[in-house]
Amino acid sequence: MSLQLETSTASSGTAKPRTLQEQMLFIRLVEDRLQELCMEGKAGDLHFSKGQEAISVGVMSALRETDYIATHHRTIAHAISKGVPLRPLLAEILGKAEGLNGGMAGEMHLSCLEKRFMFSFQLVGTCVPVAAGIAWAVKENQKNNDLTQFNRIVVVFHGDAATANGQWHEGVNIAAVQRLPLLLVCENNHLAGNVQPEHYLPVNIFQRAAGYGIRSNRVDGNNLDAVRAAAEYAVDYVRRESRPFLLDCDTTRLGRHKQGQGDLRSVAEKDALALRDPLRSVTFEPGVVTAFKAEIDHIIEEVLAGPDPVRSV
Repeated sequence: MSLQLETSTASSGTAKPRTLQEQMLFIRLVEDRLQELCMEGKAGDLHFSKGQEAISVGVMSALRETDYIATHHRTIAHAISKGVPLRPLLAEILGKAEGLNGGMAGEMHLSCLEKRFMFSFQLVGTCVPVAAGIAWAVKENQKNNDLTQFNRIVVVFHGDAATANGQWHEGVNIAAVQRLPLLLVCENNHLAGNVQPEHYLPVNIFQRAAGYGIRSNRVDGNNLDAVRAAAEYAVDYVRRESRPFLLDCDTTRLGRHKQGQGDLRSVAEKDALALRDPLRSVTFEPGVVTAFKAEIDHIIEEVLAGPDPVRSV
């Protein structure tokens, strides 16, 4: 597949992704540059989504701008896919005053209400009950509308290990009992840091959803077209029925859990997983990569030169 780069005609002249494949590429390049900064000691202990980009891009393509999202700690791809402006996003991640939240929230507590990116959460599973609360508020706000045509829904992203957390179960139970317009997207990379599923996941994810009477679907999370199709069906169901739905996306995390933690997987295992890389079979014109890298480097250079937040003592 050969893709052309769209260059914005806006005054900024910035290079912007035009296709969903380019969005995945752009996310990968942003995170690769941030990883370099981590290794240089210029960025914190960040969590990246290398190998999982098809999930955030595919799911977000099925949403409306008026829909809300909440996410877990691996959140950079979600923010970019939801349309959060890159410069303030990177400034927040790098702890600068011009960041989305004044440089005080960092990677794991991001919020951009303008884009209805409500919050990201550090502790595994805690995003789910909060997302259920947002979905309850959305439903109450829309209760005078035709409930078969909900204007807005809430999507919450979490990992497979989150389903072993009690807060996940509390949030899912509330969503089921109250019939909340909540789509649960499980980024199922079969890891909890370096811990294998047999130590935290005795049953399949869909079985846990079924225990609450919640419908679910499992999809190849590294296949962009499959994710998008599954997400369109799930979003339509949640919007139409005002009922929760779980989308179990089977995926592969190709990098470390976080930059400050080693990866216990063997080289052979990681090489085998890389065969499922969602960008592996996509080719781009050389100018696309060059333009994206130049844009990312330009923004990061300016952000790093910006002021630090003023912290009161």
